[in-house]
Amino acid sequence: MRNPSFFMTTGANTFTKQERLCSSKLIDRLFSEGNRQISVFPIRLVWLLADDIDGVQILISAPKRNFHHAVDRNRIKRQVREFYRTHSAPVKETVAGKGKGLALAFLFNDNKLWDSDKLTERLATAVGKLVETLSEQ
Repeated sequence: MRNPSFFMTTGANTFTKQERLCSSKLIDRLFSEGNRQISVFPIRLVWLLADDIDGVQILISAPKRNFHHAVDRNRIKRQVREFYRTHSAPVKETVAGKGKGLALAFLFNDNKLWDSDKLTERLATAVGKLVETLSEQ
């Protein structure tokens, strides 16, 4: 049997349970008070910068209306999660500099699946715009 410490990762490219947005109250608040200005097809970002949030918490959504098969929705969510896991450092640094927390939703708006490379380019553009916007505030 493997050592339990084998399963604990401490690297910068991780996506932990604390980074998942699970609170229904916070999700409702995100969509009622959140900012929706950043949209880079096929992704729309909704975010809320607040004092009562710990770090960065994200939510990823792929609509059942456009993707009837769960395997397709799961693929999209996996692609976005992988992008966030590897490219989240600028967002985390910006939020840490503000001394606040960030609730962030990635909403997928297309009705077809995307290649990971093309989706990564679009996600990078959207997250870059988010970092610029957060830096200006």
